[in-house]
Amino acid sequence: MTWSSGRTNFICCFAIAIAVVSGCAKSRKLSTRLMPTPLALSLGLVHPGGDFADSCQCGDEDVPIFIVSGRNVEDVNDSIDPFGGKRTHAPTLGVAYVSVGEGLSAAELLAETTTDKKRKQAKVTFKRFELSQTPHSAQLSGSGNGVARFHDNAWVQAVQNQMSHSGSQTVTIFVHGYNTNFIDNTLIAAELHHYMDRKGAMMSFEWPSAGKLLGYIKDKSNASNSTRQFRLLISNIAKECNVDSITIIAHSAGAPIVVNALQEIRLQESDATPQQLREEYRIGRIVLAAPDMDVSAFTNAIQDRFYELTTGIAVYGSPKDKALEVSERLNGYSRLGHAMGELDEWELATYRRVPQIEMIDASIAEKQFGSFVGHGYFHRDPWVSSDIGSFLLGRSPAQRGLVKHPNEPVFWQFAPDYPARLTQLLGSRPISQLPVERVNFNYLNSH
Repeated sequence: MTWSSGRTNFICCFAIAIAVVSGCAKSRKLSTRLMPTPLALSLGLVHPGGDFADSCQCGDEDVPIFIVSGRNVEDVNDSIDPFGGKRTHAPTLGVAYVSVGEGLSAAELLAETTTDKKRKQAKVTFKRFELSQTPHSAQLSGSGNGVARFHDNAWVQAVQNQMSHSGSQTVTIFVHGYNTNFIDNTLIAAELHHYMDRKGAMMSFEWPSAGKLLGYIKDKSNASNSTRQFRLLISNIAKECNVDSITIIAHSAGAPIVVNALQEIRLQESDATPQQLREEYRIGRIVLAAPDMDVSAFTNAIQDRFYELTTGIAVYGSPKDKALEVSERLNGYSRLGHAMGELDEWELATYRRVPQIEMIDASIAEKQFGSFVGHGYFHRDPWVSSDIGSFLLGRSPAQRGLVKHPNEPVFWQFAPDYPARLTQLLGSRPISQLPVERVNFNYLNSH
């Protein structure tokens, strides 16, 4: 057997395995069980949001997920999924409504949310989707000289109303990965929002994945094409919706959309200081989970100082991620989420110079709770989702119970006794004494 045929067989075997695990992305399955509870929360430690008692009292209220879609609209009368898989020149806006824990009492939903039950009863169910009026693409392109131009837009007003209703002027944006569909992406966004105690507004940036296992090349092309639409979103959302802070969580093929958009903004505003950028764009912390991105492209973005728009970036990867192993073989170059042991000296030196970027090896956590493919751990693995929550609260890796990797000093990793370390670090301390590094944008604006 030649190396070429062996490589083909290797990729085909993994493709079949991934197909078995991921299922058909074209299905219209409208519900899923609530994701596993992040470890810190099940241990009774502080997690983003609050104590969840208030949000679980609102379990009978549908959760709004604000959609920014680069997919074409095929059927305006479809109140579930009106989208196709083709690109659009301007994004489509809308609101999806999702129930979390429908039929459960507040006490039952609180228990489902905060305990480590292996099989949740709480269902996350897609209820309906409503299209909103979208500004013309030419209007979205301009910066508007920092002046809000879409105050009367119904979608913008809905975002503002949701933030006011929740008592938090914050926005979280979820950017999905490859081989996904609109409904599944929305359900994940709703789960994340629920575990943030439903504070602020949750958005899902719905770039046009083909939703097919063999659509990888098309998906990567569509992701690249979506960079400009995402750049326009984050260029407008802070001023249009009066946002204090924006969090971004990107998975797999969605990660380069985020990085490239921030890189473009940094290059366009090369004379601005980091403080000026953060004041204008209000971008807080960014999570890149299992990023399917060329390591060299990420290193180039660091050289262009894209991270200066943020207050911190966490990159979660695993050398056991089989999906990225296939991607690496297809692309011929190391993937950022599979880079353990593959970084050259120049890349290592670059990462060492930027403490704002944390490289985290999730493989020990995956060993505890891992799936066969090992690619969706950012919300399926209680250790990783817990660490993401602590990162969003502003804690450093050491404050979160992570340890330096013995062989890869650029990377942090989970210790085998991570639950005990986490409890020891945070369990006995009152909330007022917990170490956080939140950025107060109102303070920045007043100085």
